[in-house]
Amino acid sequence: MGAGLIGIGISGINAAEAEIATASSNIANDSNPNYSAESVALSTLVNGLDGAGAGVQVDAVQRSSVPFLSADINQATASQSYYASFTQALQVAQTYLEPSSGSDLSDLLQNLFNAFTNLSSSPQDPSLRNALLNAASSFASAAQQLSLNLGQTVNNVLSPLNDLVTQVNSTSAQIAALNSQIASLQASGSPAAALQDERDALENQLAALVGATADANGDVAVGGVPLVSGTQALKLIVAGSGTGVELEVSLPQGDIPIPSNELKGQIGGILAGAASVSQLRTTVDSWVVSVAQAINSQYAKGYGLDGSTGNTLFLIPGGSGPIELNPAANVNNVPAASSAAGLPGDGSNAAALAALAQLDGIDPSQPSQTASQAFSSIATDFGASIQNATQSQQEAQASLTSLTQLKQSVTGVSLNDQLANLVEYQNALEAAGRAVQVATDVVSFLLANL
Repeated sequence: MGAGLIGIGISGINAAEAEIATASSNIANDSNPNYSAESVALSTLVNGLDGAGAGVQVDAVQRSSVPFLSADINQATASQSYYASFTQALQVAQTYLEPSSGSDLSDLLQNLFNAFTNLSSSPQDPSLRNALLNAASSFASAAQQLSLNLGQTVNNVLSPLNDLVTQVNSTSAQIAALNSQIASLQASGSPAAALQDERDALENQLAALVGATADANGDVAVGGVPLVSGTQALKLIVAGSGTGVELEVSLPQGDIPIPSNELKGQIGGILAGAASVSQLRTTVDSWVVSVAQAINSQYAKGYGLDGSTGNTLFLIPGGSGPIELNPAANVNNVPAASSAAGLPGDGSNAAALAALAQLDGIDPSQPSQTASQAFSSIATDFGASIQNATQSQQEAQASLTSLTQLKQSVTGVSLNDQLANLVEYQNALEAAGRAVQVATDVVSFLLANL
């Protein structure tokens, strides 16, 4: 009897010590956002002879987990990170498209049309001719600078890509290593909760970086393409350049491209942002070229003070822009007149050029709008994209906050609960110790009186 009681007491001591260690660990990690509260799983030991209780045993140290919430949190993290990067890229582009100070392209185009209007009433005035050339130069220079700025914005947005891919590969390698360690610990019956918490945090980092998803075994994929498979980390690589860049996973059998629409997280936002800004640049350049072609077409019909005709105001290198002011344009060959016979007082061609301001369809993509209205539509549509992305980011952040709080309510550490548990476990330890002492005293008494 005494020997059995000693065994029961010792098993109680072992269980209480395991629970005290676990509670102490929980308390120590109270402020660690990546830590999940742990608990000790116990079971009753049974005497094989008569089925009587023979004490208690420690089966495992378990961590609190809510896999479905973790997956939702990673998805919200991926969306928030995606829209943050996407919005940032578009906001930079918007500062060039619609500067907070100074004039945008639509304003400068209107200045040019106003210069034609002024010239039509005094076609011989050299100051008005010079003002027109200055207005044309300002418009062309601004168009060049806007195109350059948007192109540079694309390059700047894409510049962190290689470093971010390196981070993805490093994180994937860490997860693969943890998968190996966790499997080894679980096979030996040792606790792996701390490593599982570490793996969860790394999986969340991959979600933030590239929108990766993970399963309960630590296998990670992006758009169905694996990044981590068991203890093997596959390499993510950057293929192509500029707006033609794409991500691929390197496999022995060949590289597998990840569909661009499957990429989320910071990298997905960067690629989508760069594509959007690049498309804006193409759209604006096309608008500028359409405007320049319309002006050149009417410009060529007129006659300058020097009798020349067939002149052009803008050059369009390669036919797709950006445009530049024709260096051959000067005060004497500005074609204000519609015919040589009307020189020098005829300003009808200048009036026809001014009338282009009210002509619909100069930009073929906007057949029912004037040039200025078409540019306003470009700016409005781009602004709406920013507004929608900002709203999506805010919604993702709100969802992430709510989900994180919900998870913390389940897996987080409650100091009050843990301190109460600690007192309970210490009492249990003392009780088990007293049981051992009593059993020892009984055995000693029996031995002394045999």
